Amino acid sequence: CMKKESIAGLYLYYAAEQEEAARLVGAACDRSVQLVRQRWDLAPPADCRVYVMTDWRRFLFHSAPWYLKPYLVAVYPFLALKAASIWRYAGGWAIRYGRRQVVGIKPARLLKISDRRYAEHLLIEDRTEEERIQTVACHELTHAFTAHLKLPAWLREGLATLAMEHYLGRRIVSRESLDTLNDPVGVLMPGGSEKLNMKDPRALVRQYVVSYWLTRHI
Repeated sequence: CMKKESIAGLYLYYAAEQEEAARLVGAACDRSVQLVRQRWDLAPPADCRVYVMTDWRRFLFHSAPWYLKPYLVAVYPFLALKAASIWRYAGGWAIRYGRRQVVGIKPARLLKISDRRYAEHLLIEDRTEEERIQTVACHELTHAFTAHLKLPAWLREGLATLAMEHYLGRRIVSRESLDTLNDPVGVLMPGGSEKLNMKDPRALVRQYVVSYWLTRHI
């Protein structure tokens, strides 16, 4: 059974045993709504649902509108392959179902065991567990708030990463991350693909680096 709370115009869903994670995510929701409104004058989506995400299957099927659930069942074999590969290193997800925006955030115990090998080349790892949950929530909520703008992928990711820094009031992307541009892997546009490379973590990190620094420069 999922609990439901209304916070700053959003709905937060969580299992009863995830109350501590829900408290942190709820605080992040409240603060992120204010931050995104003040920084970029963007209001929350009319239908935005945030989940403390402990299992990707439960998250996808609970958050989807009823009329899309048969489709999810039909494509489940393909969906499972993609979701399982991303689950290992993703701290959160943001998905758009028509006008509905849904965000999933892992609790601390799952963030601890996420694959961090490649993120170490991007981030300054000085966040506490509470800060990690809250900044992941801020990152994914920024995606939800900007989805209707149809921004290019590099700008979408760059804004979401900048939002994390605004949330904490300090830099979280290391200057040494620029060294990854010497890595001979594909790079995010402008001038290239419109999608993040979710199959290759090395390429994905490099794409995040380009997205962040280009957006910061602008």
